[in-house]
Formats: sequence, C-alpha cells, structure tokens
Amino acid sequence: LAGAPSLAPMGLGMCGPMLIGHGTDAQKAYYLPRILSGEDYWCQGYSEPASGSDLASLKLRAESDGDHYVLNGSKIWTSMAHDATNIYVLARTDRQAKKKQEGISFFLVDMKTPGITLRTIRNIAGHEEFCQVFFDNVRTPKENLVGELHKGWTIAKGLLGFERLNIGSPRRPLQALEKLEMLAQARGLLTDPAFAERFTQLKLDLADLGSLYGRYVDKARRGEAMGPDVSILKVWSMDTYQRLSELLMDAAGEYGAVEGEVAFGETAIDVLSPFYNSRPGTIYGGSNEIQRNILAKYVLNLPS
Repeated sequence: LAGAPSLAPMGLGMCGPMLIGHGTDAQKAYYLPRILSGEDYWCQGYSEPASGSDLASLKLRAESDGDHYVLNGSKIWTSMAHDATNIYVLARTDRQAKKKQEGISFFLVDMKTPGITLRTIRNIAGHEEFCQVFFDNVRTPKENLVGELHKGWTIAKGLLGFERLNIGSPRRPLQALEKLEMLAQARGLLTDPAFAERFTQLKLDLADLGSLYGRYVDKARRGEAMGPDVSILKVWSMDTYQRLSELLMDAAGEYGAVEGEVAFGETAIDVLSPFYNSRPGTIYGGSNEIQRNILAKYVLNLPS
C-alpha cells in the first residue's frame, strides 16, 4: 500500500512452489527454509540468446561426469543475476531426442560455482537489471537435478504457471492507478468528461483483474496446479498496466517525458517509471502473443 518494492518472486513465488511439487525431501529440507528466510536469492536460467519465446529450442548443455553434471552455454535476460546466490537452470541433456521439448532437465546451481561469469545489461531506464550468464564447465552435484533426467520440461511449465500468477498480480497496475489519481486531482482532470471516461474504464478493468487474481490465489492455496488458463491473468494484467501508464503520461502533458519525480502542485510524481516498467511486461514470462496462442489452443480448443 505504501508503494514499497516487492520481494523478487524467483525464490518465494516460483522456485519454492516448484520444489514443493517436484523436489526431493533433501532439496525441500535444505532450500525451502533458506528461501523463506531470504538467505538464498534466486534467479531464473531459462531464456538464451536464440531461445526466448521458443524456449524449448535452448542449447545450454548438461553432461554427466561422475557425481556431477557439467554445464556449458549461456542464459540471457536473467533478472537480478548479479545479486543472486542461486540459479535454477534448464539444460539440454539429450541432444538426440525426437521432440525439442524432450531431453531437457532442470538443475539447481550455486552462483559461486567456478565457471560462472556475468555480463550486466542495462534496461530502458539505464539501470543494470538483467545479465547474460555464461557457463564454462560449471559442475553441479547430481543431487541438484530436480525431478527425472530429461523430464525437466514438465517442471519448467509448472513453474511458469506460478510465474504468470505473480505477473498477473494487480499490484503493479494498482500503483500506477494511484499515481494517476494523484496526478488527476492535482491537475483538476477528474472533471474532464473525456479523461474521466478513460480513467473509470481502467479502474473497472483493474477491479476485474483483482477479482480474477483472487480466484487463482485461492487455487494456489488449495495446492492445485496452475492450468493453461492462468495465461489470461498475465495478458490482462500487463495490458491494463500499459494502458494505465500511457494515460498517466498523457495526463502529465508536457511533463510526460521528464525522468524522475515532477512536482504537480504539492504532489511529486514519477510519471515515467510505470511506463518503463510496463513495457517489458508483455514480453517476459512468455510474450502476450504466446499466451493468447495458449489460451486459444488449450482453453478455447480453437483449430490451429
């Protein structure tokens, strides 16, 4: 409610639930308390330079060597990897598999392991938020394999369900709505019929999102798996967030392109921050185009 930054979801919201469903007793006993305490801070090793929305085309290899797997390749757009203590990684363990979704395994890796190097990447706002992570003969113990060998794709899809639940939270667009309402009051825009119509429509869309989100949170509380229909949360949340951020810039008028906080009467508002943060939202976690394909195929059963 105060607008404080949220905790990064890769541990609490994604790796933790995944381990509860697929981890060994030893993995759960060791990692879950450390995730809850904040001692371990996780990042996600999914995307690669040539494998984004087509994640199953990934090339990073993991080869058996004694009591370890040896990883070679790279991951990219790895959020907050430069702060992380651990990374969960999808790697190809069977290059002869007939389908590209087969032959992929899921590993847990300590970021201090020799052979891991990082290259930070600046986002549109100029902040170092992402990294490319390079794996050069990185050895991870075989007990860090999650689930069965070559069966990591099923685990990866299950984790993505929790990622889309997190992305679908109304928290981000709610913060943008609060800024928009403050700005509108400061500039006297709420009495303008055209602005009031757009503002009210977005406020109602956000109320719908909150109701929908609550249904999926209840499902998670009951321990049920996230089905393909959770994609609607991700699409609705990020589309609404972008439309709110665009109206916020419109409402700021000539100050809509000014970085940092801008004074509007006695109110100071960072107008550009929601715009910057909402831009990648329709891409990460699986692009909204891919999410619509999932909904069309697996929920609406439309023909290919």
